[in-house]
Amino acid sequence: MHSYLRCLQTTFVFVCFALITYAQSPIRGRVTDERNEGIPGATITIKGTTRGTTTDAAGAFQINASPNETLVFSYVGYATQEVVAGSQTNLTVRMATDNRSLEEVVVVGYGTVRKSDLTGSVSTIKADAIKEMPVVSVDQAIQSRAPGVQVTQSSAAPGGGISIRVRGANSINSGSEPLYVIDGFPMYPDNGALGTSGNRQASNAMATINPNEIESIEILKDASATSIYGSRGANGVVLITTKRGKEGASRVDYEGSYSIQQIARPIEVLNGADYARYLNILERSQGGSPRFTDAQINQIGEGTNWLDAITRTGALSNHQLSFTGGTKGMRYAFVGNYLSNPGIVKNTFFKRYGFRLNLDNDFLNGRATLSNSWSYNRTGSSNVATDRGGPGGIIITALGLDPTVAIYDQNGNYNYPSYDQRFIINPLAEAQEGYDRDNINRLFGTTALTINLLEGLKFRTSLGADVVTAERTTFYNNYTYTGRQYARQLERANRNVSSILNENILSYNKQIRPGHNLDVTVGYTYQQESNRLNSASTRGLPSDDPLSVNMQNGSRPQVPNSGRLDWTLESFLGRVNYNLKDRYLMTVTVRRDGSSKFGPSNKWANFPSAALGWRVVNEGFFQNSGLSKVFDDFKFRASYGLTGNSQIPVYRSLAGLVPYNYVLGGTLVAGYGPNRIANPDLKWESTAMLNLGLDLSLLNNRLSMTFDVFNNKTTDLLLDVSIPQSTGFSTIMLNSGSLSNKGFEFSTNYKILNSSDWKWDVSGNISILRNEILDLGKSTPFFANSTSGHLGVFGSWVEAGNAIGVWKGYKYTGLFQTDDEGKSFAARAGYPKYEDVNGDGKYTSDDYVTIGNPNPKFTWGLNSTVKFRNFDLAVFFRGVHGNDVRNLQQSEMGDGVQKINQIGNILTDSWTPENPNASRPVIDGRRDFISFRRSSFFIQDGSFIRLQNLALGYNLPLNTKYIRSARIYASGQNLFLITNYKGFDPEVNNQGQNNLNRGDDYDAYPRARMFTLGVNLGL
Repeated sequence: MHSYLRCLQTTFVFVCFALITYAQSPIRGRVTDERNEGIPGATITIKGTTRGTTTDAAGAFQINASPNETLVFSYVGYATQEVVAGSQTNLTVRMATDNRSLEEVVVVGYGTVRKSDLTGSVSTIKADAIKEMPVVSVDQAIQSRAPGVQVTQSSAAPGGGISIRVRGANSINSGSEPLYVIDGFPMYPDNGALGTSGNRQASNAMATINPNEIESIEILKDASATSIYGSRGANGVVLITTKRGKEGASRVDYEGSYSIQQIARPIEVLNGADYARYLNILERSQGGSPRFTDAQINQIGEGTNWLDAITRTGALSNHQLSFTGGTKGMRYAFVGNYLSNPGIVKNTFFKRYGFRLNLDNDFLNGRATLSNSWSYNRTGSSNVATDRGGPGGIIITALGLDPTVAIYDQNGNYNYPSYDQRFIINPLAEAQEGYDRDNINRLFGTTALTINLLEGLKFRTSLGADVVTAERTTFYNNYTYTGRQYARQLERANRNVSSILNENILSYNKQIRPGHNLDVTVGYTYQQESNRLNSASTRGLPSDDPLSVNMQNGSRPQVPNSGRLDWTLESFLGRVNYNLKDRYLMTVTVRRDGSSKFGPSNKWANFPSAALGWRVVNEGFFQNSGLSKVFDDFKFRASYGLTGNSQIPVYRSLAGLVPYNYVLGGTLVAGYGPNRIANPDLKWESTAMLNLGLDLSLLNNRLSMTFDVFNNKTTDLLLDVSIPQSTGFSTIMLNSGSLSNKGFEFSTNYKILNSSDWKWDVSGNISILRNEILDLGKSTPFFANSTSGHLGVFGSWVEAGNAIGVWKGYKYTGLFQTDDEGKSFAARAGYPKYEDVNGDGKYTSDDYVTIGNPNPKFTWGLNSTVKFRNFDLAVFFRGVHGNDVRNLQQSEMGDGVQKINQIGNILTDSWTPENPNASRPVIDGRRDFISFRRSSFFIQDGSFIRLQNLALGYNLPLNTKYIRSARIYASGQNLFLITNYKGFDPEVNNQGQNNLNRGDDYDAYPRARMFTLGVNLGL
């Protein structure tokens, strides 16, 4: 009996084992295309489950499946296939091209559209391009990837400011950055509004968003594309779509890289011995005796290199882990990121960590979807005073400080040399002892409910929030310039910004009759933002340790500061897309916006646009001609419309009050007084946009080209206009004046090779832009605020007929060769000579002419990717041409007048009787250096060609149970630069996002060259 039971048990176990084995038989195979070439990365899943795998580089795969289970094969661009496992152990699946999936879908405002149906000017940047090189923020990834989009890294500091212009600056005083829309939530990247201000350039507002979580970027440029955003569309719109989960097997992906950074182009200044020689020449020019003997000069030698002292090798470490997948009713994508960037200047760094969760849930039998798109990021930075100049500006101080003085004295304490006898400072102490820390928390996202009401009729309602808290602590101890002035200083500031958005969109998309397709979108949106700032500071503190001092420790508390800004935007929108027989396309858009920023007489405005498209390729005469064998697509586009710019400070339409203190009866009394006149008629700046475009595709879609010409005219410019002093005020903000931006754009992509072993893609773009102020209306020409009053230079000159940002001053024409030649101009031999415009024999403001233009004549980008089997090589060049840079950095430490250190060639290149053909004026302490700084001598050509990125990668032939794919790569960024510019880098802008003072280089944070090693793993 027992033997029978044991036999029965053994038989039962054997049967179960056989069933299990039968249920999970391994199936091996290969997935190929129509040419029988393996498809790498194709997805194989077991239908109805989350089990699955992907093919390796040769298209091979292995998966366990039961006989009754169905294998689903899918790959982008190919029709999905299903195969019943049955008893097969080895199979080959040949996938056919799916023409519908090859029809690219482009994201536009409040919807999507087939690329072939697009009537507006839109550039698309995919995630692969963003991943090609390590970047801190999304705006860096856009650089030179799209025509008509100029991206300038205002500051090269970690997390430093970025400025973007889409088809030029459409305003003089108002903000000109594009509007960003992330998963449907609009935000304006005002670096100043999200920071906590202070004595340095604002950080990059977009650095709080992780660029590695982005799936695609669309840049909307003409009225047909941007007018759906109405009063915020004049400067272009950047639509960002983040990664979402898809139905199928769960995936885990890791991306990690480590980079080292070094100064790409150091500026050479005089060493210790040469600086001593320079001072001797300067002393003699002023009738003094030499300060150094020859023996002392020989003993000094190289001296101290202050720039080397404050810099180091930087690093960038970036890690990301993502989980994606889903079932039929639920899809998810979770992305976690950590980035650390210690900068090349000591005590500077930027860190960011955070996560994103995108979750989509279907219910009501698939008729409704609840979508969540939320992210949280925390950034922290350590900063030093750069990109601002003046006393304490660490870069300009390190370049100009006395190299004959050692960093430390004999006791190991900081030495404090004199900077041109104006202030006592040690730049290494400024870097190491200063404490300037920012921490920013940002919770951002939307929750949306989408309901399919009827066939083709869909309603979407969403609620979104963008909540930012920023705090900054700044402490200057007694080792710093500011700390010694005020017996140490502590300042704390915090800012809270919250934006709430509600959108309600109804859309209808249906073929109303054969050949007639209609897509209608209507909606209502409401957005409100609140911005709060508080700051307090104190002086006279007892300790040099930043962690041991508090506000109550200071003996001299300063007056605290606080502020509040609130605005509301309410909007109605509508758009109609009509497609007739895939040949004739029409788009009509209108948006009506109401903003609290403007006067009661102009709270509301309408922003309409219309566009037409003609797909000639589908015309009968085209199909019957030989052209149909050449062109796969041939489409004309034309659009015209109005967009607006509401990016002005709030409350400018209202009269304002500011606090004043009065002494009445011997008592200090607080009161208020007016500071501006109300203007109830204040309204939007309005930009009329005309765009003509041509889209071509040839050689079986291997070659595509896009051409655009545009003419944008902005009217009702918001300017501060002078008024009679009898009113009690000097200016009032009015709508006055106009400007234009005209240009041409071209982009192309060519798949040169596309075989099983070789793939070679080349893409490029070029943009030509001309900006002009047409009219200032009631305003008179004026100089903008100066980048540096300390230097005595003017801001840009604003006058009709000029481009925005041009400089006006003396035109440098050479050097006087004799005292008699320069006598009437109060000049000596070797002094600068300028153009005497009015011929009166003296230099006055009447001799000022336009001496430089920071706006480039054209920009371009060129990207090439070559893949050979498992190897890939990517090369990315970009260039900017025809722009000028005002080298204020060199105007301070290269004038040959002051006692600060000078550029390295000043001794050999300055005028002397023995060197009359010199390129620089005579070294003479009596010479007028203010006029020299205001001259064209320091306006330099900012054109450049940069190898932005070079990357070599290898896909490891791995497809194991635990590793789906693996890639290793090495890359270099900013590897070389071809330019005639004499500063650290021609791509610089001391004034950040300011329109008027662009192209000023002063106290710039040096740009780095970067080398990267990285790995991507699919688990």
